[in-house]
Amino acid sequence: MRLIGYLLALGTSLGLLLGCSGKPSETGGQQVAPQSNICSIIGKHVKIEYPEMKAEITYSSDSTLHWKTIDQQNVTAEGDEKMSVKQVGDSLFFINWIEQDGETVSQVVDLKKQIVTVFLSYHDPNSDSGQRAGIPFEGKLTFSD
Repeated sequence: MRLIGYLLALGTSLGLLLGCSGKPSETGGQQVAPQSNICSIIGKHVKIEYPEMKAEITYSSDSTLHWKTIDQQNVTAEGDEKMSVKQVGDSLFFINWIEQDGETVSQVVDLKKQIVTVFLSYHDPNSDSGQRAGIPFEGKLTFSD
């Protein structure tokens, strides 16, 4: 029985690896959002422009990502995180991770509209809500090589 479970897990992992190309398609020189399935986000490197900052994220696998924030041309912070990802629509993904400092990032990534909506939750000793506070914001997503 255990062997069957291991083989099923291995087959699922290989299916994810082999089924995800890692690059958006191009049409007439214009980048187009990849096909709709969980593979369409895995392996992607994206740049996100928010009103106050820029970020780059690589969705490395179905459970890990690398992020960095950029102010002007300088990297202000970065990290490798374990993430949860769930496809919630045709080209919509809900992604969540908790950073080393306890900040929680929840994203709704819309590959079709190329928009990322974020809710950031962080420690705030003055908050009446369990010493946590949060802010929502939105950014423009572009695919990067």
